[in-house]
Parts: sequence; structure tokens; C-alpha cells
Amino acid sequence: MKKPKIGQLLAKLDRLLDRYVDSGPEKPLFDQYQAFIWDGTRKIMKPIRRPVQMDQNDLIGIESVKKQVIRNTKNFIEGRKANNVLLWGERGTGKSSLLKSLLSIFKGTPLRMVQIYKHDILTLQEMYDIVARNNTYRFILFIDDLSFEENQTDYKEMKTIMDGGLEQIPGNILFCATSNRKHLIPTRFSDNDDDTTRPSDTVEEKVSLVDRFGLRFGFYHFSQDTYLEIVASYAVKYGVRMEKSELDQMAIQWALSSGGRNGRIAEQFVRAIQGGDAG
Repeated sequence: MKKPKIGQLLAKLDRLLDRYVDSGPEKPLFDQYQAFIWDGTRKIMKPIRRPVQMDQNDLIGIESVKKQVIRNTKNFIEGRKANNVLLWGERGTGKSSLLKSLLSIFKGTPLRMVQIYKHDILTLQEMYDIVARNNTYRFILFIDDLSFEENQTDYKEMKTIMDGGLEQIPGNILFCATSNRKHLIPTRFSDNDDDTTRPSDTVEEKVSLVDRFGLRFGFYHFSQDTYLEIVASYAVKYGVRMEKSELDQMAIQWALSSGGRNGRIAEQFVRAIQGGDAG
């Protein structure tokens, strides 16, 4: 049997690629799934078949922020004006969990959440056509742990992506991001020493991305009372039976050895004593 030549194989591959391009990207299943991941290379939204189930009642110590984020999301879903949201601050304090809980809070509504990885941010404009064609749904673009290093200039392009430039951003998009940094980009006093700019120009440019988020909330280490309240809540959830005084004492010691008091550390502690590892 005669083997095909390399040129014939390449021609066949070209025809297959042309057929894929002509057929267009895979149509997202917005009627079947609530959460997606944006694939910036293939320009498609991949459905998340097992979305996280986050109970808002587990989020203790951030009641005021939670109320405002939920109200803003409700306005967005109902077609009213809403703000992009940035949650910044200490790790483990509930920033990501609060945004993930919106999936459960607004289950059964037109809300769809799309997780965006940082390396795909500059491809977001490719998504706008998909979103605009499906305007019966409301899309939260969820960017977790958003930040840029000093030598990165991607934040300049992201400002255009969020503002649209000459292209109008679909009205059914809302940006929600978390970050450990208040300004997303490191700023230094020396930024004001550049002879080529007016004093503060460099700093103003760096923090201008944050201005695209109309709602900005800081998250901090919890007080001891709040931390112990979270511990008690997780103890009930995981079926841990222990005298409160003993539970509190062990939880405080765990926080000291873990370097802080937050919701993540509280849950890790309760999981440990449930398994008998916190002695």
C-alpha cells in the first residue's frame, strides 16, 4: 500500500483547519450551565459541570460588604445600573468565597459567571461578540487574584478592555475581581521622581485601573471574637462536639501558630480537630 506523501498530509490538515474555522467556535450552553471558564486561546467558554456550592451563611464578619455586593448583583441581573466590583485585602478573609457564593444566591436567574485567568485577560474583547449575542443572560467576569508586577504593562490594555475604547462594551457584562493589593500594581515613592513626567503622573497611571471598579472593599484580619465565631460556625457544620472554652483555647493557639486569624485558618482548624490532628 502506497504511503501518502508529506505534502498530501499537510494539504489535508489545511482543509480540516479551514473547515473548523468556517464552522466557528463551539456555541456555549448558557441554558444548561451557570458557570464557565474562558479559554482565550480557543476563544470559547468551557462549561463548569460541577460548580462550587458556597453558602453565604458561612461568610461571617463581612456582613456589610456582603449586603452591598448582593444588592449590586441584583441590580445588574434586573437590568439596572451596577458597578464593577473589586475586593482586596488579606488572604483567607472571604473575598473569593463571597463572589463564588453569588452562584448559589442567584441560582435560577439569568446570571452566568465566567472565570477569567490572568493570562487570558487581553483576549476578553474576543468574548464580547459571544456575550452580545446572548443578551438574555447577565455575565459576571470573575478574575481571582488580579495583580500586576512593576515591569508589566498589561494593566494599560486592561483599562481599554474595561472601558471599551471605540468598541461599546456589552451592557450585560460586569467585572468582579479579587486581589491582595489595593491598587493592583505596586507603587513606590520613587515613582514620583521620574524627570519625564509631572510629580505623581506615574502613580496616577498605575492606580487608574482601580478607578474602573466602582465598588471597592478592603478585607482585613478578623478580630479574635469574629474568628472564634467563625470557628464555632464550622464546628457545627462539621459536627465537632467540644466545650466552648476548650474549643476557643485550641482555636487561638492554632491561629498563633498559623500566623493570623481568618476564615480559611478557622476552617482548617476545625477540619484538623475533626480528624484528631490539632493536639
